[in-house]
Amino acid sequence: MEGRGVNLEPAVMQALRAAVSGDTPPDPGLIQESIIQESLSEEAAELLRVCRREVGVTAWVETLAARLSPLAVKAQRQRMDRWHLDTRRTLVRFHYAKEGYALGFDEGDLHVLFLQAFRLEGLSIVLDLGKRPRPMLVVGLPLPLNVGGSSESMDVTLKREPEDPPASLMARLNRRLPEGVRIHQWSILPGYASPISDLALCSHWRWEVPLEVRKPVEKKLAAFLAASDWPWDRGTSKANARLDLRALVPVMRWEEDALCFSTVVETFQALNPIKVLSAILGLAAEDIHGLVRTQVDLKPDARLGQAERFEPKLKNMYEDAVLLGGGSNITLVDEDDDEPIVLG
Repeated sequence: MEGRGVNLEPAVMQALRAAVSGDTPPDPGLIQESIIQESLSEEAAELLRVCRREVGVTAWVETLAARLSPLAVKAQRQRMDRWHLDTRRTLVRFHYAKEGYALGFDEGDLHVLFLQAFRLEGLSIVLDLGKRPRPMLVVGLPLPLNVGGSSESMDVTLKREPEDPPASLMARLNRRLPEGVRIHQWSILPGYASPISDLALCSHWRWEVPLEVRKPVEKKLAAFLAASDWPWDRGTSKANARLDLRALVPVMRWEEDALCFSTVVETFQALNPIKVLSAILGLAAEDIHGLVRTQVDLKPDARLGQAERFEPKLKNMYEDAVLLGGGSNITLVDEDDDEPIVLG
């Protein structure tokens, strides 16, 4: 992916990656100063943590990690304090296709691939507020290994809205991504929008049935559609191990040579469509190839109609200054500034 265009990641992070990969490391003090200037203490500390786990510990890495650790903690605390006042954050929901060569990628593989593509294109992703902050790139609905999707989704929160139009951004990212993974839709949403996983109602699937199994599939399908229930014991110890597939697969029909069906999405489960087909049709899971998710039905996002509950109200800073001080001055001190800011 790095050879498919100019690396647009901040130069100091490129230098840090090169140093931990075996190149001659620079002076820790110099690279620390550059990291501070670019406000990348948290990102750099996480990179060093991963390096220590995967590559091993060196004196240089230990020295720099010890210097960055308190800076990263301070930076995270400041982010938490200012989180609701940060209007530069931009939530993007992008849809992509997974097909062909990419069928061998699982959810974790795709997450890593998209993270790397965004990094190389210089699109900085916001870190979450967890104990070990992670980039805010969230998969919409899980897609099993060897199953394709024509309109899969992910939500990514960027530090600021990119200047390039969506068409240009998608083209840049697609140039980085491997064959079989292509972004085809890019939407900017309010930061308080609900995730896809909270809105999903039903997944729709399409399977091109091989000619050699068409007749037994037709027979099993007729039995399934005629049944009032279809118990399925998933063989796990979970409370919901036994399910009624007749209720969870409300639609199953032929469209020419393809078997199209739908699976209900519920909060406690994400049904593997290959296992569902196997349980209904009596086929071995490894004999089901070419299954594709074509669409996901979503319920309306109630949050989008309640902007007043979620949008930060920056004007309250000034209103509070009047109410609390009765016209007197209020001094706000920012830890990063040498001079206080005086309002009033």
